[in-house]
Amino acid sequence: MSRCERYIAACAAVLAVSSAQELSAQAPPILPSTRVVQAGPASLYPTIALRNVGTDSNVYNEGATPREDFTYSVTPRLYAVVPIASTRFVGTGTGDFIYYRTYKDQQSINGYLEGRYEVLESRIRPFAVTSLSTHRERQDLEIDLRARQTQTTITLGSDVALTAATSLTGWVRREHTAWDRNDQYLSVSLAEQLNFTADLAAVGARFRLTPLTSLIAVAEIQRDRFELSPDRDADSLRVAPSMEFANGGAISGQLRAGYRSFRPLNPALSRYSGFTASAGLRYEVVDLTRVYIDGGRDVKYSFDPLQPYYLESGVRLKVIQRVIGPIEGVAIVERWQLRHQRIGGSSFDGRHEDTTTLGGGIGFRFREQMELTLTIDRTERTSSQPGRDYERRRVLASISYGL
Repeated sequence: MSRCERYIAACAAVLAVSSAQELSAQAPPILPSTRVVQAGPASLYPTIALRNVGTDSNVYNEGATPREDFTYSVTPRLYAVVPIASTRFVGTGTGDFIYYRTYKDQQSINGYLEGRYEVLESRIRPFAVTSLSTHRERQDLEIDLRARQTQTTITLGSDVALTAATSLTGWVRREHTAWDRNDQYLSVSLAEQLNFTADLAAVGARFRLTPLTSLIAVAEIQRDRFELSPDRDADSLRVAPSMEFANGGAISGQLRAGYRSFRPLNPALSRYSGFTASAGLRYEVVDLTRVYIDGGRDVKYSFDPLQPYYLESGVRLKVIQRVIGPIEGVAIVERWQLRHQRIGGSSFDGRHEDTTTLGGGIGFRFREQMELTLTIDRTERTSSQPGRDYERRRVLASISYGL
């Protein structure tokens, strides 16, 4: 185990951490709806989950010779909220310990740490956020290799209240992404192609529509610079209003949609100007029906030096319907499209790939803090490039518990 892996594992153990959705750096954190543990002035939100226990029929995403294995992951998590006079600190720790019985090269220890300090009761409310994440997992739908990626982020910003419901907001952020220098995918060095630093500046306004709902309208300028492949450098302008729904209502999460102008500095690469979006929403009806929606549409960087970026769009829908007593039915539908941009080509005329997942199962919700699910799903990828098609089936069980 490397020094970095040992460090993350130690932090995860101390903080009781897990892999939950990362908090948006510019938005006030939305805390999980689980049991609260008081430790002096601190409020703790701990959970632990045993996830994805079962068989994966194609652990390497291979088309010709799929290999099956038994797998599971242990996922602890902790949110900690510490009030300090008229300010507060919110800490998040996540960890993911993934096991494979036969193919040990697929095992990994992953972690995420974030700290946010913010002023609450003032007309001017500055905030600062810093985070560290390290993952040896599939980072997206394009790269099938489980490669180590480390991200560090720091954000500084402030809200300035104009009225009880309206405030100006702005922030600057620097994010650095680094891949392990020894990892190669299809004979391409991931570090050489994908190590980069993103600098972002944003300004806009926040409108509190209800006690649980806010509208944020901002404009962002982003500058991406690649350490070892400067021909990939690009600038972006994004205007993307978002809605934030705090816990306590029928809807919680975030929805963002708007316009992005993506301008590569390499004149041989076409620009993209168009619609982008992201969503992470939960909708619940009287403890009977829960709907989870995750999706988006945006430009991402590719590992392929001849197709440096692609447009990714898709959605994942999960519906949980209570049938009788603690028994619930589960349905999962997921669909993603990748459209690559070739150097010297017209708009997204490179490799095209479609990935579809269908699944379902049964769940048992014993209480608000404890849930067991048993699911079967099938994933299929079709690609315009020979050799990248694959099919995978999984039979999995997961149990989560709010301590």
